Amino acid sequence: MNNDNDKNTNSEEAEFKYFKPVKRLALIFFIGFSVYLFISTMMLIFLTKSSAEVKIPDVTNKRFVDVSNGLTRKGFRTELKFVDVYDIEDGIILDQYPEGGRIALEESKITLTISRSKFFIDVPSLVGSQLPIAVNKLKNLHYQDKSVSISTGVISYIPSDKTAANVVIDQSPKAGTKISPDVKVNLLVSSGSVGVDKKMPDVTGQSIDLCYDLLLAKGVIVNQEIVKTDDINKSGLINSQSIPAETLLNDGATVTVSVNYYSLTEHPYSAYELIEYVIPSDQPQGLFEAYIEDNHSRRIRFSSPSGPGQTIKFLFQRVGNAKIFINRDKKNLRVLSIHVNEF
Repeated sequence: MNNDNDKNTNSEEAEFKYFKPVKRLALIFFIGFSVYLFISTMMLIFLTKSSAEVKIPDVTNKRFVDVSNGLTRKGFRTELKFVDVYDIEDGIILDQYPEGGRIALEESKITLTISRSKFFIDVPSLVGSQLPIAVNKLKNLHYQDKSVSISTGVISYIPSDKTAANVVIDQSPKAGTKISPDVKVNLLVSSGSVGVDKKMPDVTGQSIDLCYDLLLAKGVIVNQEIVKTDDINKSGLINSQSIPAETLLNDGATVTVSVNYYSLTEHPYSAYELIEYVIPSDQPQGLFEAYIEDNHSRRIRFSSPSGPGQTIKFLFQRVGNAKIFINRDKKNLRVLSIHVNEF
């Protein structure tokens, strides 16, 4: 009898020992299959989820550089086709597919047909003109029945005993040269006579962007006092100056100019921008400068000995996307960016 019990016990133990690893394998298989099923389900949901629907903007007759970033941010992919033209400005979107106003899925492709200009403009004579007048000449040119404009490139100032301050001395390309509209015209401008004749110019009523280089050439430090205006056309114009015109200037003198500013809710292709940057507490005293880099040129728009806790504050006229380099003693500390809002 005991032998039978022992046999049963041994049989049960053998069966238990046999099925124990089988159950473990089954459990592992079940867990692994469950994880696989979960991951597969999540991937299927992710891969088959419906894309958001967006309205295609109408970008025809706009400059491609003005709208390219906006299309990318909205999730569109662009395919570009170019057509040579003789009577349209370079870089204008002539056609698009699909058309503006249609509803499409994110990451849809938009095909843009863009003008590639083959026409040329005669550069006007700017020598002898006041800088604001010279800039306006470049902005109001005509080709056949179209109004076209040329941008200014680098504006450099040098002292001159023969030419009054803020008057163009030379230009490149020269007057009469035929150029395409994308070429910029560099100007050499007089900062006035040197020595005892170094006088404060009259900048009231002029653009801060056009006058800033002239004031730097006079050896003064420019402090901008920002005044808000409701008229966008007055943004960037100087209301008053702390040093009267014709006052003899000493190197390092500080002139405070009151400048209008129209607060922006978006960033069009060209506009006056306000920059405010507080110098960190861990930065020592030094010469702080702000360099602007955009579709206009690379130029300095703030330069003053400053220290920790002080605020760098100034207006500048931005053309296209811009980067603002904050430097101390010629070493870069920070780069700020402003992007065009196209839509």
